[in-house]
Amino acid sequence: VPSLDQFTQELRIASNNDAGLGYQLGLFYFSEKLDIVSYDYGSPTDTAPAAIGVQRQDSEALGVFGSLNYQFENGLKVQAGARYNHDKRDMVASRPVDTRPGFLGFGGPVSPQTASVGDDVVTWDAAATMPLSEEVNLFARVAKGYRAPSIQGRLVFGRTLSVADSETTMSYEGGLKSSFAGGRARFNLTGFYFTTDNMQLTAVGGASNFTTLINAKKVDGYGFEAELEARPVRGLTLTAGVSYNHNEIKDPNLYVAGCGAPCTVLDPVRPASTGIFSINGNQLPQSPRWTANWTAGYAAPVGDGEVYVFTDWAYRSKVQFFLYESVEFSDDNMLEGGVRVGYRTNRFDLAGFVRNVTNDVSAVSGIDFNNLTAMVNEPRVFGVEIGYKF
Repeated sequence: VPSLDQFTQELRIASNNDAGLGYQLGLFYFSEKLDIVSYDYGSPTDTAPAAIGVQRQDSEALGVFGSLNYQFENGLKVQAGARYNHDKRDMVASRPVDTRPGFLGFGGPVSPQTASVGDDVVTWDAAATMPLSEEVNLFARVAKGYRAPSIQGRLVFGRTLSVADSETTMSYEGGLKSSFAGGRARFNLTGFYFTTDNMQLTAVGGASNFTTLINAKKVDGYGFEAELEARPVRGLTLTAGVSYNHNEIKDPNLYVAGCGAPCTVLDPVRPASTGIFSINGNQLPQSPRWTANWTAGYAAPVGDGEVYVFTDWAYRSKVQFFLYESVEFSDDNMLEGGVRVGYRTNRFDLAGFVRNVTNDVSAVSGIDFNNLTAMVNEPRVFGVEIGYKF
């Protein structure tokens, strides 16, 4: 990034009320001028790049927003707001140097390519919070969200720019927050549903080894999140959380290139188009249906400090690494845990620890260009840590 000039300014006026009517008004402005140079080296020992891609992107964004809230005497609080969004982006990109004629079908220099995108959208939200008692609050929110259009222009490999139109999302959520057992425990539960039109997606890799922006006509999702924290006895703290997230791409006319590696793609092939697959009905990549986490910690006073033991665990279900589904570029599940035992005072902390106790080996991402490459999680790690607070 040889050059980056950025200016951001936000002005806001807001009330400071504990009850009755409150308000907020504001203005946001953003301007950026960005230069990027990308290099491709033919081998690790080359001293000069085989290809150079350059791009210049000018971005501008303006937002005008306001909201009102009202606190009723019975504790009910309602809020509603809106925002006007103006976004504009211009890009010019080229590949002035390329000594790879015929390389993968797109070698050779590329003359300057230009693209411009922009949009004007009004977004809004409305929310309410209602206390049922001193221990339980209910809440609900509905909102329209927006993501500005984007341009992908790093032309080290491809010969054309790709553009993603703006996306809009309607989201709905509701739930409760509670405490019980005299404040020694709390439980929160949230359910959600969203529908996104023209979701911006990134098709990474495949046979062409470059990134392309695309839009899915619609993506719907729903699920829930729950968390529990408890301190049943002095010195002992327990936490647990679980979430379910179902989402689905809904676009029967959306196709992407499969892996350049010899992998087993599970999606249907587009008629008369070898290596191009439909992703209609797929879950979003890196999006597990289930995740869970839990911790336990206990501390007992000893001398001027305390001896403590703490363990934390995290689980996720199956994920796909790319927009298409395949046997190889996926991971069935991952479970990682850690344990820490130590002694601490107000200033000192001496502890031994183990990360990834079970030595779980899971792939977390991959490269599907022309070989079966996977990145995996960290192996089991032992260590000792000494800390001191000045």
